[in-house]
Amino acid sequence: MQTTLLSKKLTSIRARLFFASALLLPVFLGVTGVFLDRAFQESLLTAEKARLQRNIYLLYSAADLPTKPLKKNEKPRLIMPKELKDKDFERINSGLYAYLFNDKKELVWQSNSTSLQTPPTYDQISPKLKTGESAEIIFELDNENYFLAYSDIFWEVAKNRDVPFRFVAVHDSEDFIAEKNAYRNQLWQWLGAVGVLLLIAQTAILRWGLQPLKKLAKALNAMQSGDTRDIEGDHPDELQDIVDNLNQVLAREQALRQRYRNSLSDLAHSLKTPLAVMQAKLSQASADAELQQLAAEQVARMNQVVSYQLQRAVSSQQQGSHQRTELEPIVLRLVNALQKVYANKAMTVQTSLAAHSVFAGDEQDLMEVIGNITENAFKYGKSRVSIHSEIKDKHLLICISDDGPGIPAAQQSRILERGHRLDTNIPGQGIGLAVAADIIHSYAGQLKVNQSPLGGAEFQLLLPTAS
Repeated sequence: MQTTLLSKKLTSIRARLFFASALLLPVFLGVTGVFLDRAFQESLLTAEKARLQRNIYLLYSAADLPTKPLKKNEKPRLIMPKELKDKDFERINSGLYAYLFNDKKELVWQSNSTSLQTPPTYDQISPKLKTGESAEIIFELDNENYFLAYSDIFWEVAKNRDVPFRFVAVHDSEDFIAEKNAYRNQLWQWLGAVGVLLLIAQTAILRWGLQPLKKLAKALNAMQSGDTRDIEGDHPDELQDIVDNLNQVLAREQALRQRYRNSLSDLAHSLKTPLAVMQAKLSQASADAELQQLAAEQVARMNQVVSYQLQRAVSSQQQGSHQRTELEPIVLRLVNALQKVYANKAMTVQTSLAAHSVFAGDEQDLMEVIGNITENAFKYGKSRVSIHSEIKDKHLLICISDDGPGIPAAQQSRILERGHRLDTNIPGQGIGLAVAADIIHSYAGQLKVNQSPLGGAEFQLLLPTAS
């Protein structure tokens, strides 16, 4: 159910673009946020590295050799000042600590800030480096993460005697983590706000950008209602070519319609005169009253058909949706006429018409459709014809059945083609069903051919209803 509702909503171009943006924008902003977060973290690490390196240089500059020369078997040592220039080295638990190891891996000095700290062992630090090299690592000490930088310096304590000392600077990660978390919170808040603003802006842009389509739809409605002959107005370059092509098609269609008008006018003029003569002669004859009545009805019917076909061919627009035609009078009139035409077959007609069977269309269209299909039922049926109607899904369903030979399944679709006939022994041109199908399709209806419960063919008509 939700999928169906979603598919209906996405039939709008605006909805599709908005839905695609709503899906892609979080992905884009998320990837952007990840890269920005990574770049900021790298910048923090670079700054931390530079700070620790400066602290190492500070320790270098503060260290000095004793003024007195070393005695025999005396361990080489360096003298560090009581206080360092960076006050963080002096403040207890400041987060910045310094250590000095000798060549025996012994801790020989530590800053005043380390009074309450457990110093790292020599083995916790990377192996000895070459003179002048330094490194920075992150290691865990007392269940906390620290940044650590160190450098091994070979100090000349006596002539031709160099002794390595390891200077170590440690900085806890509390400030680093706090700054990183604060940046992340601000980053995602701003990205979320930007995402919302972008969606709002895109909605406004879509509304503005799709205005030409609304304008084109209004122009089409004006043309369809007959207010204009073509699509008027200025349109964007992307739509102007389509509008120009549509106007050319409309112009050609109007020219063809005019030719049809002229041809049908000539046909109507040619037929009306002989029909009028026949009707006049029939009104004067007095031989067979029933024959006279039948012939007069058929001549009137021919006059009506000629007028209807002329009007249908030259009509400027479809008027069906604004009209209401009762089904029952049409069916009774046609059945009455066909029973007279096929009196020799003594057909039994069973009608079952639902109440309020009203066709939302032209009366002549409905008569043409029902007449052609019912006449086929009389023509090919043996003794029974059934006409049934019901309201189904807000449509008018009409079923016309007979007890004739029926239509093979392979031929049920071809029988609706113009000029196609199954039985060439019975007179006809094979266009009646094609005409009926054309009219039904013009109303967006459906025409199906099935096997009849009576044994012959059943035609199912699905037409718009006005009930």
